[in-house]
Amino acid sequence: MKIRILYILISLTLALPVGAQKRKTARPVLSPEEQALLEKRQRMMATTQKVMFIDSLVVDKQDFFSHYMLSAETGSIRPGSAFFHDTRLKDCVAYLNEMGNKCFFSHHDNDSTSNLYYIEADNKDWSRPELVPGLNPDNQFRLVNYPYLTDDGETLFFAAVGDDGIGGYDIYETTYDEEARQFLRPVNIGMPFNSEADDYMYVIDEYNQLGWFATNRNQPEDKVCIYVFVPSHTRQIYSQEDYEPEEIESFSRIASIKDTWDDQQRYNEAIQRLHQLSASRQQQDPEHFFRFAINDDLVYRQLSDFKLKENQERYKQLSTLQNRQNTMSQQLDSSRDYYAAASADNRQKLADDITNQERELLLLQQRIKSIEKTIRNTENIFLTKNK
Repeated sequence: MKIRILYILISLTLALPVGAQKRKTARPVLSPEEQALLEKRQRMMATTQKVMFIDSLVVDKQDFFSHYMLSAETGSIRPGSAFFHDTRLKDCVAYLNEMGNKCFFSHHDNDSTSNLYYIEADNKDWSRPELVPGLNPDNQFRLVNYPYLTDDGETLFFAAVGDDGIGGYDIYETTYDEEARQFLRPVNIGMPFNSEADDYMYVIDEYNQLGWFATNRNQPEDKVCIYVFVPSHTRQIYSQEDYEPEEIESFSRIASIKDTWDDQQRYNEAIQRLHQLSASRQQQDPEHFFRFAINDDLVYRQLSDFKLKENQERYKQLSTLQNRQNTMSQQLDSSRDYYAAASADNRQKLADDITNQERELLLLQQRIKSIEKTIRNTENIFLTKNK
């Protein structure tokens, strides 16, 4: 109830003109802690990040992972119980990178605290778990969970409960310092991603330029809302010169995703990427049948045929790249057709574009062949050793 009262106070304070705020004297008496939290939320709301949300979906909390449509390049997120085959870790989350050789995961240190750990794979063996360095040096977080490492291997997002937050789980960002060999002090990413409720599992798919995060704000206990957004390379806020206080307050709590569609072309392109990703994911359904030759005498026809789990993940990645290859080939054919009918003035630019597309397609084909070779080699080695 106190949290709700504080949130209402923030809204009323921002909505009042300066003069009216000065005249208003009758306010509820707040404790020093409540006053500090109120001021923190006011500051955070005043710097609400400008974000385009293109979709939202209310799902069951227990399996919300399955609704994150991530490309293979983004890695994978899953319950800790599924990754470690330990039902005691059902509330902990594991993130496995694209290569399948590094995993960040949450683990309960005791009944009241949890932290993030990581392990690395050397051939087939995983290293001993180590605490993620620099993440929680002063124990400012009581609970740390929901990790995600960007594809550059340097930026880590996670959610935590602690004194620095504004209520429940908040989402934080940190960057790895190569010289110090640890992560820098985490920064709260602010509103609209964070609220007085639980906000977590922030993931960016760099290839598809789409982002996801989950929240239980305004949801029943067993539900969460997943928001899909368009990530920005630079942080922009809703300027108080361009927007009224009540508008900023509305953006801060994502009152309407439609209100964030300020660029129709950008929105249409993002929706198209989301639809393509959804279609690609359906093709990668683990139960779908395919034909993949392991050797002259053996052909696999479904994902469960692979004896190595790493190769199951590699084949999912291979399917994504093959779908991308088909799309790029079609785009290249269209560019060539357009070039044939283009004017002389436009042909030079088109020629450069076609050359770049051909180069990208060649690199993609080389990567596909490399993954196919790795799958066959490792699978055959395993089969030979386990005859």
